[in-house]
Amino acid sequence: MTNETQSVSRRERLRAQTLQEIEDESFAIIDADGVQALSVAALARSMAMSAPAVYRYFPSRDALVAHLVTLSYQHLAAAMSQAVEGGRKAPRTRVRLVVTAYRDWALAHRRRYGMLFGERAGDLPGEVTTRTPLDQAMALLIDMLAAVQGTAPARSTSGDRTLDGQLRLWARTQERPDIAPDVARAAILIWTRVHGIVSLELTGVFDNQTIEAQRLIDLEIDNAVQCLTPAAP
Repeated sequence: MTNETQSVSRRERLRAQTLQEIEDESFAIIDADGVQALSVAALARSMAMSAPAVYRYFPSRDALVAHLVTLSYQHLAAAMSQAVEGGRKAPRTRVRLVVTAYRDWALAHRRRYGMLFGERAGDLPGEVTTRTPLDQAMALLIDMLAAVQGTAPARSTSGDRTLDGQLRLWARTQERPDIAPDVARAAILIWTRVHGIVSLELTGVFDNQTIEAQRLIDLEIDNAVQCLTPAAP
């Protein structure tokens, strides 16, 4: 290896190390005070860097936030996927594990979860609203629900042909074009209702009350899954 190659490799390592430090410090600011507290100037001060040095890694605050949003989606999706790695579990159990991992990540990273969903409209750059790594986790949920359905015949969700068409289109956007409308509907209902319960939980709605958020989530899963399984004779 030449001295020039060694020098390039060293610069790459130092750049990767600095990028990791930028990510870590940015998340620390977000975790403490929310995404609105993150600025290039604040980040530079916390890292004892100059603002121009930070701009060598990200051309703007929007670019930095978009990068952090993508990372957060990746972390959330990874937590959901890891929850069902290894072992052979029944499809319904796998659904519960994935949903529990979603809630656990949100509770452990409240500000980041808010950055992904609650604070997006007024603060985040528009390009982060396109397809995200979380769609991979949604596709995983769809596959699990399809396994729950098994060989049961596909059914219309409610007799609403327009809705069925919309569900089929949505399934194609999730790269699952062969999924029946009732499976797509179950996936959307589980995600939206879990997201709603978790969001209320994060805002303290259930604090000092007798209602357990996890029991509400389990009930929503059971209700959605029940629609996919044939009724007992």
